[in-house]
Amino acid sequence: MLWYNFKYLRYGAVMACLLVLAGCGFRPLYNQPASPGETTSYNVQRDLAAIHIYPIDDRIGQQLHNHLLTRLNPNGSPAKPAYHLRVKLIETVQELGIQKSSFATRANLRITAHYTLSLATGENPGDTGILPTGNVLAISSYDISTFEFSTLTARKDARTRAVREIADDLRTRLAIYFAQRRK
Repeated sequence: MLWYNFKYLRYGAVMACLLVLAGCGFRPLYNQPASPGETTSYNVQRDLAAIHIYPIDDRIGQQLHNHLLTRLNPNGSPAKPAYHLRVKLIETVQELGIQKSSFATRANLRITAHYTLSLATGENPGDTGILPTGNVLAISSYDISTFEFSTLTARKDARTRAVREIADDLRTRLAIYFAQRRK
């Protein structure tokens, strides 16, 4: 009998959570339902796919460019872009965990990406909103070994993790911008 009551209590808790989510205005980010008066739903992915990404300096920039291209438009660069995305990367290394012999055993790789989204010339003349610009910071730690090759490999892996994190964060920020703009 106690199990039977617990089942209804659990069911009631799930229903209460759903009601709270519905009441707070929760909406999916990547596929917005149709607003009153509209017949079709709005898909943020279409705006993300209309972004042309300018080349980014250095090897790390090339990696970020490829990750962004995959996340924003898996089909490749748009034929007629509506937006242009410029990204500039700054990479710094902060040594941590210093031993008595002044030898660092741990480091943080900090990569800051300054991004600017702008309208493509001749496209969307009625769009006069402020386009997003800002910084994305990714910090990735790695061990410093007495062997140089293992340290270089660890730094390369940390750089790869940081670049993926920046690409994911940028995609989310741009998707939020496009979703809020359509409201």
